[in-house]
Amino acid sequence: MAGLECHIGRMTDQIASGIVVVRVFMTDHLVGGQPAVQLWAAAVPRDEAVAAVKRAIPTHWTAELTDRRLTQDHVRRLNMKLGSVFELSLAE
Repeated sequence: MAGLECHIGRMTDQIASGIVVVRVFMTDHLVGGQPAVQLWAAAVPRDEAVAAVKRAIPTHWTAELTDRRLTQDHVRRLNMKLGSVFELSLAE
């Protein structure tokens, strides 16, 4: 998979099995007067996901948790390491 993967904090070589999806609002990229949106995957505990993604995006963008779930097949194809974040729109 090509894409932007960022490693946050104490990343390990262990492959993540649970991925949290975070919605990012690009406040400087407006579409119809509203911020454009990206979805990011975070291979961290749910309560750390927003902070992990915020460390990988411009400081003026905002982020929030979603209730979206990735299929096990999608998680396997992303092959994310624990502690990493990845912009899903860059995934093939």
